[in-house]
Amino acid sequence: MAVAVVLAGATSAFAQLPGAVFTTTMTGDRVNANIYQAKCGVNGVWLDGGPGPNAPQDAAGLPDGDYYFQVTDPSAKTLLSTDAVMNRQFHVAAGIISGLSGSGNHNTSVDLDHGATTVELCAFLDTPNPGGVYKVWITPVGKFSGDPTKVDNACGHGCFHGFIPSFSKTDNFKVKGGPSAACLEILKVIDSNGNGQLDGNSVDPLVSWPVTIVDPLGTSNTFWTGVEKECTFAQLPVGLYTITEGATNGTGTYAVTINWLDGTYLKIPDTSVLVRVKNNATRELVFGNAPTK
Repeated sequence: MAVAVVLAGATSAFAQLPGAVFTTTMTGDRVNANIYQAKCGVNGVWLDGGPGPNAPQDAAGLPDGDYYFQVTDPSAKTLLSTDAVMNRQFHVAAGIISGLSGSGNHNTSVDLDHGATTVELCAFLDTPNPGGVYKVWITPVGKFSGDPTKVDNACGHGCFHGFIPSFSKTDNFKVKGGPSAACLEILKVIDSNGNGQLDGNSVDPLVSWPVTIVDPLGTSNTFWTGVEKECTFAQLPVGLYTITEGATNGTGTYAVTINWLDGTYLKIPDTSVLVRVKNNATRELVFGNAPTK
């Protein structure tokens, strides 16, 4: 029988934020002991909140408003979420998650029990915890400490990456099999002279450029490129992935000039690249674009 493990709100440290937050499948089903088969996709980890299964609609409702979320290791010392805080934003109405808000850009689905919106936690890095345990946090936007345009925020004094425990709720979960070494590193550059080369004329890295990943099961995830080289997607199932860059980040019109995969230029640059992921493999892909007149 599926059991929801709701750790948030169980102690006085979280009493200032009533209601419940927990992880589920994309359709709101609870997972036995909060142990998931994968991090991402249909079998991955999704954020839910408010009433539990078979509970009244007003049971354990979260206060209405806008929230940020993050994924960390169990100690909260290591931030695992990879996108800017403002991209991890959702709205609560009538005590349940009702959808994304602000700049929120994660995949969403529907909790079939209460009609709440579920929010996919991916992308996030592998936990350094040897048991494969993670912690998800939520906090009201007005209680966040830091700059939400950044991925991480050093706040100190018992604050973790901009999240203050007394104003937050958390839930621990585990991904079966623990961490994996397989990952995709995806970067974006501007090929300013259009010569199709990664050289001194390339602006690297470029931030906030949309890239969509379709995994071997056909599940799609969109993320925004960051300011540093990183394992954008980790603990990946083996198989063929379709990686597609957006046409623009809103700063102009661009044409693709570079596909650079694992140190090799692909002969015919395209906005979509097929990348096969193998066990314990790291694949690095760079998209380069030149501005068009």
